[in-house]
Amino acid sequence: MNKINYKSFAFHLLVPIMLLFIIIMLVPDYGSYYNNLAKPFPVLESFIFFGIYAITYFIFGLAAYFVDEEEGEHKKAFNYYYISMFMNLLYIPITFGTRSLLVGFLWSFLLIVFIFLTYKEFRKINKLSGKLFIIYFVVANFITYYSFMLFLLNR
Repeated sequence: MNKINYKSFAFHLLVPIMLLFIIIMLVPDYGSYYNNLAKPFPVLESFIFFGIYAITYFIFGLAAYFVDEEEGEHKKAFNYYYISMFMNLLYIPITFGTRSLLVGFLWSFLLIVFIFLTYKEFRKINKLSGKLFIIYFVVANFITYYSFMLFLLNR
């Protein structure tokens, strides 16, 4: 078994989560806005919805760590990864900060495209990273469904 590179591990796990908390602090009333929306099935309280959202940061950080530890150049994979992370970070401000549920849905749909591109690149480099991105892909599809239903129910 390979030795854990704790510095890289901490970077890939903590930086995305810290960025998420910064974004959440920049959109302080997202929870009250979300709580006042009509919700689709399954009805998710804000702490569950945003908890699921936060778990994705852990998952894609872990996937990035495994790719980073592999030998070779992974520029294309990490370009897709950083675009996906950036798009994911902006989902809350775009959807709940601007209170534009349609734009949030469209944003999440575009995010799925970049998650899939990242998945394809990560899978080539590290199989476990590819599997972790399948989980992220499923969660993102759920968020996209939920965003679309929030839009339909609250337009």
